[in-house]
Amino acid sequence: MRNRLFNFKLNNSIVHVLVIFFVALFLLYCFFGLKGAVSKDHFHRLSKMTVEVKHEDGTVDIFKSNLFNYTGKKDKLTIHLPLEENLKAEYQSINFFFYSSVVKAYYKDQLLASYGENVDRHMIGHLRIFIPVPIEAYGDEIRIEIQPTMNFMEDNFHFPVLMSMNDALFFPILGVETSFAFFYMVLIGSYIGLIILACLYFTQDYAKEGFWLMLLINGIVSWYMGNSGMIYASASNENFNAVVEYIGMYMLFFSAPLYASYETSRPIVKKYLTYSGRFLCGVFVLCLVLYLLPTGYSFVTYLRLAQGIQIIMVFSSLISLLFPGKQAKKRGDYIMQYGMIFVAVFGLLEQIRIMFASRITERCHPVLQWFTSTPFARFLIYSLLITFLTSYAFKVAYILEKTLEEKHLKILAYTDNLTSIGNRQYLQRKLDLLDNSHSTDYAVIFADINDLKYTNDHFGHGAGDRLIKIVASAIKDAVDSVGGFTGRNGGDEFLSVISPAGKVKGVAEKIRENLACVKESEHVPFPISLSLGIASYKEVEAELKL
Repeated sequence: MRNRLFNFKLNNSIVHVLVIFFVALFLLYCFFGLKGAVSKDHFHRLSKMTVEVKHEDGTVDIFKSNLFNYTGKKDKLTIHLPLEENLKAEYQSINFFFYSSVVKAYYKDQLLASYGENVDRHMIGHLRIFIPVPIEAYGDEIRIEIQPTMNFMEDNFHFPVLMSMNDALFFPILGVETSFAFFYMVLIGSYIGLIILACLYFTQDYAKEGFWLMLLINGIVSWYMGNSGMIYASASNENFNAVVEYIGMYMLFFSAPLYASYETSRPIVKKYLTYSGRFLCGVFVLCLVLYLLPTGYSFVTYLRLAQGIQIIMVFSSLISLLFPGKQAKKRGDYIMQYGMIFVAVFGLLEQIRIMFASRITERCHPVLQWFTSTPFARFLIYSLLITFLTSYAFKVAYILEKTLEEKHLKILAYTDNLTSIGNRQYLQRKLDLLDNSHSTDYAVIFADINDLKYTNDHFGHGAGDRLIKIVASAIKDAVDSVGGFTGRNGGDEFLSVISPAGKVKGVAEKIRENLACVKESEHVPFPISLSLGIASYKEVEAELKL
């Protein structure tokens, strides 16, 4: 009954923690959405634009919105951004992201900004474009010339934003302040979790799975924050943003299968995930070392191969998590399985969105235009984090529950039910350990209750049980005061081991004093007396030699 009550309290505590987590997330959303965000009065989305895409053959495509595309890296893009007079203000800037290109901004023939030409070891990633707007440009236009370095657009182009230079620092997280704060906290929390679980890796059952889970979460969040440009809010450096994105992507290679290997019960799948995860972990370490050393290596050397491996490993892990092959499922397993359905749906939608984003233009149906601008990746990561953390919380609770149950059963196996001190098995275990330690400086007290049968016959077995408890309490109190152990050998017999042996007579005297105090204070109707025998190891050894 006590065990069931404890298990209920443990599971109830997990539910409370999760409720508090989601309430805190909601409050965080409210705070950053209402108070922490840049006021809508302080920025303006430049939705009016003309985009000219000049192809290699000399033909030109004209687009009137942010939904445009190009066919190759030899195309030249020119974006005309008209600035209305009513937007006129000093110290303003135009801000947007563009993927891996050479970007130059002009007011008439005056160069205002240039990006993507001389970036040291720059990898494919989002360029964070910041264009200072001269005061005379209002009523005219800013011209942006773009030379792609890729044969396709990685994603759709979002509206440029006109805002003050002071507020421009917050452009990378404009409209996603809550997500940025949440992901940043998750990123820091995952590092702390990695350190703690690494220390427990070889001592606790749940630590190994938890370690790879924290690494997986760290990789997912790092990849997304780099891919979305959120990292620019922490460090305005193109290389750093790209490194975070691709290190996160490479971490998914091995962390996803290694974590999934702990969730599946299928032997072949478990071996596949484990061995492939370990191999790819070695590949990741090698790539990281090559990048840190002055070798000139960059993570995009084999980018398409890496992306292919990522898709295979993440898809394999996802399938194994959806169908773990477990016969007896627990609450955490159900959370994982149903949560992964949402993850799979959002993941599929995001992959479709990325594949078709660069092909969706203003000429397409409005539903397709809405689809290409929907942040499925953000929903995917939220679903993933909530599923993983919730499932793992219940799994840890279950492991702790089983561990405590085992400890409780072990205590019951070595405890006398009546007196709550050690039983015969406990004494045998302790004596075996003492013998294996080859210790010689100890003594044994043999105690036998006098007149226990008389007490049972004349005062009832309840009185006999009370007598046994009184004697056990007196012996335990005396032994605990000097160090040693004691237990009920059975019936009316008790055995105590005292170390060092020189304290044994003091313990025997203390036992007699304790019993005398009970007689005087409780006025029990039955007799309380004890026969004691003392023997030390050295005395017995000397007799055996004779």
